[in-house]
Amino acid sequence: MGHLENVRLRETTAEDMPALRSMIQGMLQFVANSPNDKVEITVEELVRDGFGDTKYFTCLFLEQTYDNKPADVLGYALYYYAYSTWSGRVLFLEDVYVKPAHHRKGYGTFILRHLSKMALDLQCVRLSWQGLPDSDAAKFYRKIGAAENSVWSNFKLDVDGMKRMSEQ
Repeated sequence: MGHLENVRLRETTAEDMPALRSMIQGMLQFVANSPNDKVEITVEELVRDGFGDTKYFTCLFLEQTYDNKPADVLGYALYYYAYSTWSGRVLFLEDVYVKPAHHRKGYGTFILRHLSKMALDLQCVRLSWQGLPDSDAAKFYRKIGAAENSVWSNFKLDVDGMKRMSEQ
């Protein structure tokens, strides 16, 4: 366990949202489909949606702790709850991110282990997430036994699409 002894996951506060926004931008460097991809969410929107009257997500910071100095943030996990009409409660992991300098040190496993235990405690029937199919992360997910969904396709309507649909 060694280097994981002084590692923790802690729930974020509104004051953490600038650091979260920065890490979201950092993650974009790995998943951008084109140079024009950009993070559109603002710190203010993260605060509103994570800490407002309706809480749309929960975020955990992965931190390295020290006795005599502030903790270093190594990454994050952002999740919310969904519901499957076929099977029940689902914890949906929107983002899991470990800063590149800390890759391949067991931190991704640490995060997924924690979220798996949490989902089981909450009687969720699955922990779900999406990933790029040909990425190092996908290789890691396969290695830990995560199943790829080869049956269902992902669809979405962006704001313009929702407006068009609502006017039909």
